[in-house]
Amino acid sequence: MNNSLPPNTVAAQTEPNKLGHYELLDCIGRGGMGLVYRARDTRLDRQVAIKCLRTELFEHHYVERFKREALLLAKLNHPNIVQIYDFIEAPDQLALVMELVEGQNLQLYLREHIAPFAQRMRWLTDIAQGLAVAHDAGIIHRDLKAENILINQRKVAKITDLGIAKSQDYNATLTDHVAGSYCSMSPEQAMGETIDFKSDLFSFGILAYQLLCGAHPFGDTNNKLQLMQRIISHPPTSPGKHNPNLPAEINDLLGQLLSKDPTKRPDNTHWVAAQFEALSHLQLANDFVSDDTQALMPTGAAANQSTIKNTGINNAVRTQDHPTFETRFVAVNATLKKSRWMSIKNYVADNKISAGFGLFSILLLAVVAAWQLQPKPPKYIAVIPPNLTANGMQESQQELVKGAVYDAIQQSVIQLDGFYLIPRTEISAVGSDLETVRISTAADELITANLDCQVELCTITLNRMTSTTDNAQGRLNVAGTKTLDVLTDNYLSVAAIVERNIESLYAKKSMQSFSNSTQDDYLSFLNINTEYRKSGANEAQISQLERLKIATKKLAATQTLFREITLDLYHQTKNTDYLDRLETFLSINNKHDDISHLYNLYFLKIAQHNNKEADLLEKKLALGEAATTELKAYRKMLNKDYQAAVELYKRSIESRANVKTVFYLANAYWYMGDTANAKKYLEDVLKVSPSFHEANSLYAIIALTEGRALDAQKSLELITQNNPDDLYNVGNLAVAYMLNGKHQRAADIFQQLLARDSENTSHMLNYADAQKLANNHTEAATIYQKIIAITTAIKPNNEQLRAQTQAYAQIGNFPAALTALSELEKIDSQNIETSYTAALVHSLVGNKASALLNIEKSLALGMHTIWFSFNWFDGMCVHQEFGELLKRYGEQQRCSLVTMADEDISLDLATHR
Repeated sequence: MNNSLPPNTVAAQTEPNKLGHYELLDCIGRGGMGLVYRARDTRLDRQVAIKCLRTELFEHHYVERFKREALLLAKLNHPNIVQIYDFIEAPDQLALVMELVEGQNLQLYLREHIAPFAQRMRWLTDIAQGLAVAHDAGIIHRDLKAENILINQRKVAKITDLGIAKSQDYNATLTDHVAGSYCSMSPEQAMGETIDFKSDLFSFGILAYQLLCGAHPFGDTNNKLQLMQRIISHPPTSPGKHNPNLPAEINDLLGQLLSKDPTKRPDNTHWVAAQFEALSHLQLANDFVSDDTQALMPTGAAANQSTIKNTGINNAVRTQDHPTFETRFVAVNATLKKSRWMSIKNYVADNKISAGFGLFSILLLAVVAAWQLQPKPPKYIAVIPPNLTANGMQESQQELVKGAVYDAIQQSVIQLDGFYLIPRTEISAVGSDLETVRISTAADELITANLDCQVELCTITLNRMTSTTDNAQGRLNVAGTKTLDVLTDNYLSVAAIVERNIESLYAKKSMQSFSNSTQDDYLSFLNINTEYRKSGANEAQISQLERLKIATKKLAATQTLFREITLDLYHQTKNTDYLDRLETFLSINNKHDDISHLYNLYFLKIAQHNNKEADLLEKKLALGEAATTELKAYRKMLNKDYQAAVELYKRSIESRANVKTVFYLANAYWYMGDTANAKKYLEDVLKVSPSFHEANSLYAIIALTEGRALDAQKSLELITQNNPDDLYNVGNLAVAYMLNGKHQRAADIFQQLLARDSENTSHMLNYADAQKLANNHTEAATIYQKIIAITTAIKPNNEQLRAQTQAYAQIGNFPAALTALSELEKIDSQNIETSYTAALVHSLVGNKASALLNIEKSLALGMHTIWFSFNWFDGMCVHQEFGELLKRYGEQQRCSLVTMADEDISLDLATHR
């Protein structure tokens, strides 16, 4: 047996001195299942090797496996296979008695000896001949590598360590299938698939490549999982790069053995042995390589360094040891965000269109793939969210794998000249049907990713689909497919491999290098990204990103995520510290002309109201007509110039008609109070894409404003049932309950929303109003006071100021309410919500003329009379003009049940818009 370790380097003997009629002499090695001893057969007076099962493994599974090894070995009798002599089975011991091979294993031998090329070819012939005999017996070795080849004193190679071999008719478990050494297993073995003798041929090909080239065909690395990943999905390095003297016949044979497709490997192991024997003779006859220049088999880190130095391994192989993420990731990185506006009160947030229906800074065109305008119009690519099926994989891990794949595809597209990436929110908004996506987004191409995952491995199928325009239907055709296998415990590697394969589909090569990032940092990025998409921005996410290593902080993906989070928090709080932190974070990126960097700076400058810098960056981005027009429209929306935004969105639609831009147009009409046009364009959107989530949501909001409270409730119940994390529409559903008289139910929902976002003033105001309507006056008063405390401690945005104004009015502090209202009207006069707030405040204060003026203005802008049915407007019923005004808008019964005695009570009731 293997005498690879001298007696003084192994553990002391732990078994008895005798085992049956065998006298144990010394321990000469250890394996995964047992210790190996040199022993003397006292009956035949010869030395043997005895492999004893370790006592801690004396369990049924291991015992059966050990017995199986004995039965397998007993079938084999060949000079190139270590022979079994005996099998010992006792209550407390199992042992194999085997041929003792005086010598070393192949790996150790090559460390200490220079082996001529002809000798190496002879060994490969020996190994192939022994392997052929095993295959004839129906046995697969499954762990064929240099350590399991013994070289005796006559330099004959013998195959050993069949401890994990299996018969081809053995019904193995998944664990059995993936047993073996990472560096030598076949792709199908690594993926846990059913294997046959051709798996051994792949392992033999790795061994032959190492012997003849002095390097591993998939790169020399100490990272076992990474090497396994390369075996699964990377082509082998050309043998000529390590040994340019190899003849074409040997190169071709190695190529056949190392084919990832088992059907393309040789069909007979005897044929393989004959080929090596023939080539060995050819070698001797032609002497095409000098024997004394052959590289030794590399082992360990030192060997890796030696190999890189002596064989000229190229940088492409070396950098695969530490693949990183991406560097040109744009705003699209993580735009699949749930809307977080709460209720109609929070519908129009100051400078925060990006967090609601618009989500412009992220949604609008994280498109950038072309640095400059192209001679021909760019092609638009839609990346479909990955579809994953898993067996045994935890849900959290599934989300991380999908996130890595999704981001990697988008990053690759961003780097393609002449292509624009359609934002992921534009995709998610219209559903998963490919034809619907194509039509709704006006995409020229689609990329899909299907993941079939086990616990440790995923098979990923990437499809590039092009849209044909030579017929009226414009159908999709598959233009290219890539299938790859990845290990799921290294998300950074997953992203890097997917990115390279997408580039291959487009015959492009990325010039980016991600080798400085780390797996831990990338995992942190994925976790923060996932949390942000699901639950929104928070301070902890910013701190976590700031703690990442500098190399990861420089990545465009990280910079973009940081920008999105900080701007969300800034728009919520108006705290300029977030802008300062964003500016500092973006300054880390020294690639000042990188398009994603320019994009992030653009939205920072807009938030800083630095229009001059924003104009320069807009020109430098050069995104094309449609994209640039939408950016201009976004800025008009921020500046409350809704009419200009409408005209720009119409221009953008002329350049590229897609449902998202049509939705933006409807949204702009809604902001300017043109409900009729808003509905018209929303209906156009829903005809093309009935499942468009944001369009359905806005349509429900319009139903609320038009007084169709029951219709809105039903629609919102359906929306939130399908999207329970859509907190914005959960809040709007609660408003619908309030309009329909279900006050306590509404209060309960708002209380749940506050539990998730305790500082949200819109939640607070709605909760307080609902509690007032449910006659819980003490609780309502407490919440109104809290709103005031929060909003007076900061510079409030429009929505926070609106909440502050109403809260002051609710507690009877009318001077403060009027002061806040005056400030609100200065900065947001066109908003229908401002008109309604003014009507409410003046009604409670008793300013008849101002109250009637703003009630009429609200009704004229499209607000339904139902919004004036709340009992805090009851005091207006003393004025005949109020009843007549409501009658003109279709409400005949508003004041019929209100008596003059109710007037005093009405002044103490909660406000609601």
